[in-house]
Amino acid sequence: MGKHKELILIISLLIGTFLVPINSTMIAVALSTISAHFNEPLASISWVVTIYLIVMAVTQPIAGKLGDLYGNRNIYLWGVVFFLIASLGCIFSTNLISLITFRSLQAVGGALLTPNTIAIIRYVVPKERLPKVLGIFGMGMGLGAAIGPLLGSVLLENFNLEAIFWVNVPFLFLALISGIVMIPKFNVKKQTSTLDIQGSIYLAISISLLILLTHGMEFTKALIMGIIFILSTILFIKRENTAENPIIDFSLFKHSTFTSANLSIMLSNFVMYVILLIMPLLMKSQFHLSTA
Repeated sequence: MGKHKELILIISLLIGTFLVPINSTMIAVALSTISAHFNEPLASISWVVTIYLIVMAVTQPIAGKLGDLYGNRNIYLWGVVFFLIASLGCIFSTNLISLITFRSLQAVGGALLTPNTIAIIRYVVPKERLPKVLGIFGMGMGLGAAIGPLLGSVLLENFNLEAIFWVNVPFLFLALISGIVMIPKFNVKKQTSTLDIQGSIYLAISISLLILLTHGMEFTKALIMGIIFILSTILFIKRENTAENPIIDFSLFKHSTFTSANLSIMLSNFVMYVILLIMPLLMKSQFHLSTA
């Protein structure tokens, strides 16, 4: 693949993937508007954010394995389709339950997109240019998260609530068409292994409970959930250490570069998302500032 086609392909991949962090933070400035729109308390509305994060965290490791099994190109395109359908569903949601449901489907699409985009880049970009391209990709994802609240406030002030979901539609159509045309079909050795369903269930339970434990709840309920979280985490680790095709290969963490890179990303995302999600709520509820 020539440099010109390679650049067009990377831009095409970024068009779709860039929307994933934007949609995780853009919703933060809209929570008060959603609360008024559906006449629901803010505590219930917070699930619009929480469900996105839970489903994204649970699905992303599994999405990478699905790409290995069924082809990164196929899973990437399915991710775009899921995200597009979910965005249209959010636009026409008539109640909070349907909005939360379609937000979870958005997260599935986003989770399918991200790891498979990186895998596609790894296949099409020569090794000598790969660090630079992955650096640009990482910067784009970070900028997407930072732009989210700004974009959301502009859309809410000038249009309506549905606009924050309509904005996805043209970009996703473009990402789908360009993906079908531009992403090559790789001649990667087909894997005969299957997805570790048991490990996936343990992982889903562990991550879901970890996030739910950050919500305020009575002590007894938190204690029970905490015990189940610890047990499911132990079972997941034991399963992955014995599974033939684990979702997460823990032996990778023996490499200091891999471990430190993951810890750096975790810390960076934790600080960034806490600020981006909390500040708009604080500004509106405590300082009574407009969305703009």
